[in-house]
Amino acid sequence: TKSTTWGSVVGVVTILVGATGVFVELQITLNAIWQVKVITKKGILPILRARLFSFGLILATAFLLIVSLVISTALVAIGDLFKDYTSNFTILFFNLLNFAFSLSVISMLFALIFKILPDAKILWKHVWLGSILTGLLFTIGKTTLAFYFNKTNPASVYGAAGTIILILLWVSYSSMILFFGAEFTAAYAKKYSAKVPPTIIAKAETRTLSNKGI
Repeated sequence: TKSTTWGSVVGVVTILVGATGVFVELQITLNAIWQVKVITKKGILPILRARLFSFGLILATAFLLIVSLVISTALVAIGDLFKDYTSNFTILFFNLLNFAFSLSVISMLFALIFKILPDAKILWKHVWLGSILTGLLFTIGKTTLAFYFNKTNPASVYGAAGTIILILLWVSYSSMILFFGAEFTAAYAKKYSAKVPPTIIAKAETRTLSNKGI
């Protein structure tokens, strides 16, 4: 019906606006971590081109992370299903292989975020350690959540709100891990590099401490 169609359109537009707002805030935060700021005088076209490219990266990363979580949950369920028919060593090897593969994929995604999203010229050699550390913490949290979903029924305690609460906790944990990894990567890069220059659409900024109120 017409009302259903309009409702779907409004829903899609709302999601896109919300995702765009989250993306803008994420980019601003990462730029603040790297101490760079976009120069609006450069013109709207270069800025828009850079933003669209980075936004596409974020959408692809978010999709792959969701798929990774679903696959991990399915693999845990399959492992439990066949645990009575295989040896403990085989199950352990399978779980370690799954963990290593998941860690590799997620670390690569974080490396792309740390390298491309900030408006700074960051070298690949400076993002790997931070991305692996972030990926390790993220994978541990993801594996724990997948195990919890497989072993328990969140809706049985809090009803439908149980799943929402877990999702909010997961989003909060992921955000903290992401920004921790970004701070670690920035500190690591600045320790082993004299300066990380901004891109053509940005300028360097220096963090200053205000003396007001002292």
